[in-house]
Formats: sequence, structure tokens, C-alpha cells
Amino acid sequence: MINALVCIPYLELKEPYERCIRQYADSDIKFEVRHIIGIKEALEDAVEDFDIVVARGITAATVARKWPNKHLIEIELTGYDVLNAIIACKNRYNPRSIAIVYAETLRCDEAMLSYLTGIDIAVKKISNEIDTEAAIKESVSSGIEAFVCGRTGASICDNKGLHYASVEVGKEAIERSVLDAVTAAKMMEHERSKSVLIRQLLDDNADGEIALDAEGNIIEENSIARTLIGPGLGNIPEWRDALKSRTGFEKVKMINGLPCIVRYIPVFRSEKPIGVNIIIQNSESLRESDSKIRKELKDRGLVARYSFKDIIGESRRLREMVDKARRFSQVQSSILITGETGTGKELFAHSIHVASLRASEPFVAVNCAALPGNLLESELFGYVEGAFSGAVRGGKAGLFEIAHGGTIFLDEIGEIPLDVQSKLLRVLQEKEIRRLGDTRVRHVDVRIIAATNVDIKKKVIDGEFRSDLYYRLSVLDLQLAPLRERGNDILLLSDVFLSRYSAKEGRRKPELSSEAKDIMLSYSWPGNIRELRNICEKIIVLFDGDEISGGDIKSIISFEKPSGAVPESSLEALTMSGLINKSALAKELGVSRTTLWRRLKANNVKH
Repeated sequence: MINALVCIPYLELKEPYERCIRQYADSDIKFEVRHIIGIKEALEDAVEDFDIVVARGITAATVARKWPNKHLIEIELTGYDVLNAIIACKNRYNPRSIAIVYAETLRCDEAMLSYLTGIDIAVKKISNEIDTEAAIKESVSSGIEAFVCGRTGASICDNKGLHYASVEVGKEAIERSVLDAVTAAKMMEHERSKSVLIRQLLDDNADGEIALDAEGNIIEENSIARTLIGPGLGNIPEWRDALKSRTGFEKVKMINGLPCIVRYIPVFRSEKPIGVNIIIQNSESLRESDSKIRKELKDRGLVARYSFKDIIGESRRLREMVDKARRFSQVQSSILITGETGTGKELFAHSIHVASLRASEPFVAVNCAALPGNLLESELFGYVEGAFSGAVRGGKAGLFEIAHGGTIFLDEIGEIPLDVQSKLLRVLQEKEIRRLGDTRVRHVDVRIIAATNVDIKKKVIDGEFRSDLYYRLSVLDLQLAPLRERGNDILLLSDVFLSRYSAKEGRRKPELSSEAKDIMLSYSWPGNIRELRNICEKIIVLFDGDEISGGDIKSIISFEKPSGAVPESSLEALTMSGLINKSALAKELGVSRTTLWRRLKANNVKH
């Protein structure tokens, strides 16, 4: 059983959290909700007995700093939570300026908030009580009239008689933090079970294996290692060199009269070396076989390379997609991911697998459009010897068999021929496959994630895709938003890609001018994230300056007028405060008031 502590900053959160927690009564996690605010002394007696800590603001920062080995889940505030607090402060005190005093992890746009509310907004990042008091004192000296803060800041404002509004935790943040805790608990329980098996495997392994910490202390070793090197590390002193290495190395050594390959693998945490793993193999052929097997598995796509942490963006549309995908990861049903080309369908498929209970099992990806029908069928289901001309001796296992226990990702599912579709339907219905030319039926336990960028419902209507297969695949459906509908995520992604490619080329990262940003935000991005990535790479290759102008951007993209999609930031502004003039917004977007009205209605925005 995994124990989780939920630190709530005010008592009114206790009932909403406990109500949300009751949904997971059957999970291998035990929650305890306590009213604790930030300071180290208040946490010391509470944290030690728990595997997971759920907290926000200074409390979360304190846990991260004082107990780095604890699994911390931060209660992430949404833009709505912050905006609600600003509006509450405005309604109470009508200040001309507000300082947001909150933990360093809070992400918000001062300029956008000022624009939306008509108030001068300043953000003060803090990590403890001393920082908080100093930030409030400094803000008062600079003429700030009111504050938006957490409960520690609220207490200080109370004592000083200052105007303030507390940032309240919304329902969405509560549900997300509890779900993240449940997901983490499942993974931790799974890892604990695995450690028992790994311990047995280590002792049964033909190789000697040793794990050292940064001081050279042996953390773990198997019986083969103890037999080969005896007490201490006299036969393998090079572990110190491995700590200084970024990639590790291997050496041929004579140990107790046996020729051995000794591999030194440095281990890092947050870019800091924390130890060395040592593998001792007494045969070159064994090392080569192991290397060949690992390379083959990687080449065949058996490793998920991405997780939800790799999905970049802060827009409401993206948060909704990620939250939905996280929920999907915790069940076993088939998933159909749809969206335009370049929207990240494969990235989401990888992330769902990594967050699932199948994370330690194979992840097999196949592009269905890249193979002709007969070859695709043999790849998916395998074949027996002599099934067709050119079949390898002994036959071959198909990708469904290889993915047994894990996930298979069928990209471009809409391109599968009808005769292959019928066999795929059997896998979904019966969990069975039959190799080409074989009479034997084989059971497979595979989760299917499919993806397409075509209108698959139209294909069903046109008779090009089986309706029964479509409904089997789309038990859970995930529609990915195009980049043009994700607002400022365009600029966030641009910054990441520019940083990546400038680092790759050993150059200083340029900044986008205001005009360049406006152009990037108004361009329709028909190629979505893939196109944006390519544009950023071109920027690094073609331009040398510290700033990229609007003219530079126009010279490398086929610039278009806005497609009429209303940016999410504008929609949210209209929803929350009605401060934006609709005529001005229509003119800014390059659309008519009628078009704007239609799009607001389509997005369920009050107008």
C-alpha cells in the first residue's frame, strides 16, 4: 500500500479533496488530508511516513527542498484560478496595481493579465516565508496597492493591514493532483514488485553486477560479482574515472584468471553524477549478443521515447487534451487519436503508454501507410515457414506477438486495406492472431492505440473503412487541436525549438521581435508543430542576429492571413470579463463580425 499526504492550505479544501479521493477507494493508495502550511517545522513530523506528498505553493517548495527523495505532486494552479483571485481583489478594493506573490513554479503572463483586467500587474516569485515578507514589503514601497497570494502571504497581509485576495484551488486542480497521485502510486507499487523480481534476477544472472554510490560504497551486488572480485573493489579501481565520464566506458580485464569485459556506466540525477553501475561479463560473445539484441529491440520500435513531460504548452486546449489522455492511460480500452498532420499524435501515444500499467512492457509503433497490404499483414500477424515466396526459414513473429503485454501503435490506421481490417477486427474482438499460413491460433494481450489524420468517419460512410472496426478502435477518442488553435503555445514551442537548434549549432539563441511574434501567432500553420519545428531550424541556419524580425519570418514561410480561428487567449478574455471590443477583435483577427460571432458560438463562448 502506498501512503499519500495531501497538504491543504485552508480547511475548506478538506471536503472537496476527500470527495474526490473517494472515487479511488479501490486503488493501492491510502490518502490522508491535513491542514499544513509551508514551514519546515510543520512538515517534519508529517512527511516522513508518506511515500507521496501533494502540496502547493511554499509548502510544495519546502518539501522539494528539504525532502528531495519524496515523490512530490504539486497542486498546479490554472490561469483561471489566478484570474479569479485578481477579479475578486479588483471587486473588493478597486486597486490600480496588484502584486501576485506566489511560489516560483507559478507561470503567468503579467502583460496579458494587465491587458485583461486593466490593472498594473507585477509577479513576485518566492520560495519561503522570508521571501514572501520581503516581496510584500518591497511591493508596498514601490506603490503596490493590493496583493494576490497564497495563505502564507495572506497571513502577512492580514498582520500588516494590507488589501489582498487569496488564490483558491479550483476543482480542476484538485482532480488533477489526485489523479496524478493515484497514477504515481500505481507505478510505485509496480516498481516495488519489480524490485523483488530484479533481486532474484540479479542473483540468477550470468554476469557480475555492482551498483556503487558516488563515494564508492557498494549499494547492491549479485553473487557472481562477489565471487569474481571478492571483498572490496581492488580488481576494478576505474570506477572513479567513470564518475567523471558522461558516457562511461568498458575495459578488458583479467579477473581471477578469467578474461572479462567490465562496463562502467555512470548514473546521473539532475545532471549530477550519483553513482556507477558496473557489469562484469566473462565472454566477448555474450557481450556482443546482448548488444545485438538490444539494438534490434530499439530498431523495431519497442521503446516508448516520450512521456507527458515532453508535451509543451499551457493553453486550455492542450491542458484538456493532456488531462483526457492521462485518464485514458489508466484503462485498457482501445484509443483512436485523430488530428491534422503534425499535431503530435505519436507523441501522445508514447506518453499514454509510459503513464499506463503497461509502461514496463513493449511499445511497438508501425506506420500502416508505409507498407503495402500484403507486407503489412505479414508484419502485423507474422507468418510460418513456407507461407509465401521469400518467407524466412522458421517463420517470423508478427508485431502483435512482439507487443504482447504492452501497446501497439497503429499510425495512419485509415490507410489499412479492407482485407487486413477484418483480421485486425478479430484481434480486437477475440484477442487472437493467426500467422499467415498457420492453423494455430495464438492469444495476445495488447492494447491498441490507433491514429489518423484523415476523416475516418467519411471513409466509413464511403465504404472504405469497416464501421465495426471503427467503433472497436474508437472506444476512447482523442481529438488533437491544430497548432493555430493553441494561442501562445506557438511562442512557447518556438522558444523551445530555437533553444534546441541554437544549442545544436553552438550559437546564441535569437529572440523574436514583437512583429515576428504577431506573424507567428496569426499564421495558420497547416503543417502544425512539425512545420513550426522546421521553421525554427531554418531561422537558426539562415539568420545570425540576436533578434528575428517580422521580415525574416515572412521570408521563410508562405505567410497567410489568419484563417479565422479565434485565439484561445481572446476567447478566454471574452469569457472572463468582456473587456475586449468585438469589433476591434474582429478587425485584429482579419474576420467579419459575423464570422467572429459564429466562431464564438462554436466555442460555447458567451457573447
